[in-house]
Amino acid sequence: MKFIVFGLGNYGSALGKKLVELGHEVFGVDSSNERAEKYKHQLTYTVAMNGTNRDAIQGLPLKEADMIVIAIGENESAVILLAALLKQHAAKRIICRVNSSLQKAILESMGLTEFVYPELDSAERNAYIFDFREVLDSHRICEKYQVAEVLLPRRYAGKKVNEIDFEDKYKIQLISVKRTVEDRN
Repeated sequence: MKFIVFGLGNYGSALGKKLVELGHEVFGVDSSNERAEKYKHQLTYTVAMNGTNRDAIQGLPLKEADMIVIAIGENESAVILLAALLKQHAAKRIICRVNSSLQKAILESMGLTEFVYPELDSAERNAYIFDFREVLDSHRICEKYQVAEVLLPRRYAGKKVNEIDFEDKYKIQLISVKRTVEDRN
């Protein structure tokens, strides 16, 4: 797939690098010459430009991009202006990083429906992990459900899965068991 990522700060650069690692083409755009230069060998393409300049964004491959991510975090008005320009150019799919409920409301009024909250998502995920000592990783699927990777408490070591009453006692649905396998060679 082809992505355009506007904003190569912490979130945008990490996202872009991971997408390239996964085999995608990523065009990184940032207003900072330093950041565009810094990531030119890690992303497919980079360019330093003002994303809120109508003439400047016309030179970008907007029609070829499968997804455009506005990852700008520090300038809420730039996100809104850029989103408006991208909508005018009929971008296929726009995902916006948002920092406030007002910013999200404005973007929703423009017809955007996909948003990311990197700091909030990371903090929430960490809170669930930190909440229990045995939780190694956690991902909230929706308000009601989450998937967690949990270390087996010592008191259950050696017991069979059907001997532990996960559902009634803990309100947990066991999805999978991960075991360490010893090499017998």
